[in-house]
Order: sequence, then C-alpha cells, then structure tokens
Amino acid sequence: METKQKLFKQRLSDELNYQGISKLDFAERIGISINTLNMYLYRGSIPAADVAVRMAQALNTTTEYLVTGSDSTTPPSKSGTKSDWQKKEINHILGSLNPHQLTHFLEIARAYKNGVTED
Repeated sequence: METKQKLFKQRLSDELNYQGISKLDFAERIGISINTLNMYLYRGSIPAADVAVRMAQALNTTTEYLVTGSDSTTPPSKSGTKSDWQKKEINHILGSLNPHQLTHFLEIARAYKNGVTED
C-alpha cells in the first residue's frame, strides 16, 4: 500500500515534468532551496502548509490535489480522458500568460464559444 508521502512526491514530480519546470526554477519560484525540494521529491518529506500552498500556486493547481490527489472544487470525472487532458493543458497555458495576453486569449475563447455550435 502506498503512503500519502509517496503519493505527494509522485504528484509533485509529475506536475513538474508535465509543465516542463526545472527543479531549480521551481525551488526559486517558491522560495526554498534545491536541497529542500529534493527532500520532498526523493525522501518523501511533506512540506509545511505555507510551502505546499506556494507549490500549488506555482503549479496552477490546488494544495488539496498535491496532498490528497483529489480536488473538491471540481466535480469528479473519469481520470485520463481527453477532456481532462485538454483542460489541464489550457490551465497550463493560462498560467503562463501575462495580463495583456490573457485578455486577448479570453476574447478569442469567448468569440469561439459564441460562434461554434455543438455537433
């Protein structure tokens, strides 16, 4: 049986890999040393709440997801569906846009939504 610690470190590692964020860049973003980050990734240590919150914010996810693997803010869905992957990709893109780019992205998305009918 896997422990929550192992699950936490795997989810953290998966998010870093998925988003293409280097360990050093991530550690700097959240204000911890690379050695501390390595403790979370390889030794199974669990961060303090404030560090976990900064991690989640930097990864554009929730602390609940990193710690438990679920997110009560969204309804349950089938894991691994194309729709889930697409939503995650959109969230990743949104997290990387500056405010000006985000404004234009939203304008395009709204125009698309209003102009496309469902099949």
